[in-house]
Amino acid sequence: MTSDDPNPSRIVGGGINTRESEQPVVVTQMLGIDDSDPIREEALRARFLSFDPLFDAASNLVAHQLVLRGRAAAADAPAELRQMEEDMLLTGLYSLTQGGLADKLPLLVRISPGVLFSEIPQQLNHRQLIWCVAIDNEQHLARALALQDAGLTFCPTLNRNDAMVLDSASAWRYRSCHADDAPPAVAARLVVEGVRHAHTQARWPENAWFRGSFFSGDTQPVDTSREQAVQLDLLAIALRQSADTLIQFFKLNPDLSPRLLAISNSRVGGLSRPAESAAHALVMLGPQRARRVAALLALTGAHPSQATRQYAVTALTRALFMGKITRLGAPAESAATAFEIGLLSAAPHALSLPVETLIRKLGLSATSARALSAHPSPEGALLQLTHACENNDVDTLAAHAQKLEIPLHQISVAYLDALIAASALDEALR
Repeated sequence: MTSDDPNPSRIVGGGINTRESEQPVVVTQMLGIDDSDPIREEALRARFLSFDPLFDAASNLVAHQLVLRGRAAAADAPAELRQMEEDMLLTGLYSLTQGGLADKLPLLVRISPGVLFSEIPQQLNHRQLIWCVAIDNEQHLARALALQDAGLTFCPTLNRNDAMVLDSASAWRYRSCHADDAPPAVAARLVVEGVRHAHTQARWPENAWFRGSFFSGDTQPVDTSREQAVQLDLLAIALRQSADTLIQFFKLNPDLSPRLLAISNSRVGGLSRPAESAAHALVMLGPQRARRVAALLALTGAHPSQATRQYAVTALTRALFMGKITRLGAPAESAATAFEIGLLSAAPHALSLPVETLIRKLGLSATSARALSAHPSPEGALLQLTHACENNDVDTLAAHAQKLEIPLHQISVAYLDALIAASALDEALR
């Protein structure tokens, strides 16, 4: 089949570039890592911290909450365990604030009331930080108000059984609530935990922030094998971290290096000469391609099965196709965003995890979350178009082509080209 498209889909730079200008990137020097500097945010994310997203009523990302990755001591857990986890969290926060927070959004940090009486909040204070704490009595209240007067920002949970604590409601800019609570009539911005359904979210004020919303997923931990946990960590790092962090990851997980090299040295990686090691491959690929090759590897793991190979090929096909259709004029945030959504669309099957859990654990943007959870969006419509191509649904294809004002034959050719390009991945995974 031939095409009159002047820029057909093809394996340029390994077929995984979506920049407007698809110029090859040549990197000749290894990226250095200076251990004398504070541990930066991307390294901390990779090691033990997660930045859980908070959304507003319009599903826009508005803030993050700092939590320990994969850890959450129960309320009845031994005090020593709860203390250890809080120490780990505050140690990570210290490194973040020492280097300056890279994220411009507010960062919520939950602390125990005892931390109020230490020097930690004032030592670690930063204009983006919002301290979440349970204020149970007048002593807690007095200390928190004094710290607020000193310039700190709090989002307290107020003890309903203490009249003086409740009377302080007007003193706070933020107020922590649970979705099962009755919304309090206060001027503070409400930060609502545990929202899992749209009808629950609708009960709260429009200016509220939500964590655990109906599209950011169940906050309960999901049992995964060690291999799945490693794959999920790799996918999270591939989506949002630097080449330095990826290199560190493969040093800590050398069993994944041979498969990374196989993908990188295949037509999918598109290197001009073979890489000699995982670190060498990541540098030669350049930041964008390195992240995408790592994401493909995250879908399969070190020992791909026939099923996981198929998921990865499907993911790459969708990604290439959606990126191409966006460049042909389909409405989407960007070709790169469309590519990422296509890549992630197979992740729930490949990793055997609910899409809501993936959205939360990967800290995906509202755009990606809406598309993957089937909420109406331009990117979601592109996913529907992709499914129509996979199922050879002519009627749906024709309807989308008319709506997008893209000739049907161009859509067909773009999908065929993506399918052919992605088929090279199957051989690299064997």
